[in-house]
Amino acid sequence: MLAKIFSLLLGIIGVTATTVTSPTPPAPAKPETQILITTVLEKKTTDGNSGDNKTKTLLPVAKTQPKKPSTAQETKSPEQKKSSRLIIESTKSIEALKMATTSDLKTYQLKNLQNNSPTQVDWSAINQKARRAIVNILCTSRSGGSFEPLSGSGVIIDERGIILTTAHIAQFLLIQNSQGKSLLNCIARTGSPAISAYTLKVLYISPEWLKDNYKNITNQHPTGTGENDFALLEIASSTNPDIVLKKTFDAITVDENEDNIKAGNTVILVGYPAGFLGGIAIQRDLYIVSSVINIGQLFTFKNGTLDIFNLGGSPVAQQGSSGGGVVSSEGKLLGIIVTSTDAKSTSDRNLDAISIAHINRSLSANNYLTLNGLLNSNLETFSAKFNAEVLPNLKKLLFDELNSKNR
Repeated sequence: MLAKIFSLLLGIIGVTATTVTSPTPPAPAKPETQILITTVLEKKTTDGNSGDNKTKTLLPVAKTQPKKPSTAQETKSPEQKKSSRLIIESTKSIEALKMATTSDLKTYQLKNLQNNSPTQVDWSAINQKARRAIVNILCTSRSGGSFEPLSGSGVIIDERGIILTTAHIAQFLLIQNSQGKSLLNCIARTGSPAISAYTLKVLYISPEWLKDNYKNITNQHPTGTGENDFALLEIASSTNPDIVLKKTFDAITVDENEDNIKAGNTVILVGYPAGFLGGIAIQRDLYIVSSVINIGQLFTFKNGTLDIFNLGGSPVAQQGSSGGGVVSSEGKLLGIIVTSTDAKSTSDRNLDAISIAHINRSLSANNYLTLNGLLNSNLETFSAKFNAEVLPNLKKLLFDELNSKNR
């Protein structure tokens, strides 16, 4: 039975980030979005999420009239829009990608930024800060053999080693072990190229997202909206027994104020895109990529709140960038990348990121504190309670689904 489960997982592991169909807001038209796991479009989802039969509509945020950013892409017609999915490969060369992985942002990217900011912004320092806080989350099968690993991104948001990432990545940490046997090995890697650094444990994963999407655990091309697609992981130990685990980690403060997300504002995207790489290359030659981009349109899942926002195409728009960070000119985390549109080149894709404010609303709906509230609370107590009362049922959903595929 385990062999069959492995074969199911390998198909998914070949995708560096999970894909989700995106909802569609009415006018104004929004550029298609391909998911870095979940992407929100302006139209109804064309591919129904097997774990969620509810059709969602993404509406523009009424209170903010988006300004057309200088890097905005041409609006696609409804016929051109596709359901969002995880990042697909771009037509750009690997050489071009490697150029974009340098620690310093390119001059042409920084050239016009001063005009967008009332005060001088040290984008180079913000870029370095963002890159120090990004991690690669890599899951490989314990069964051996030739396969593509599951690779995604995450952002350290607390110096104790708390990582914010997407639920569609974190769900694989829940199925690492079954009946006393190890199925997957999931670790955090750091650096450029990425090297093994830490073991991880799940601190929190959105129950709403998992209940709506668990049936997609073996789906190679899942789709979704990005709603509630987040999780918190904790660095547990060093993967190298000879290296003592650090007491503090470089981290980025989250910005809980959705009013700081404005169309046209310049931000830095950072992640570990892997769309050009195969399984072996991902394990050896995966680099951090950061890119300057302008915020596009702002959208809401409901109630007119700013839940998800659009970002233009960039080298970050590839598989593996799910969970990557969107960092403001103040050096704070505005949100995490969840979805992207489907296009032949990364420059023609559009990323979507859920806001920290949306994450806080999701936590509050479950009677939890906000992100900053949790980080200021007793995390050990919170983790023990969540693992005892909530996590067992979520794991059961995933394992029951895997076992059903084996019948």
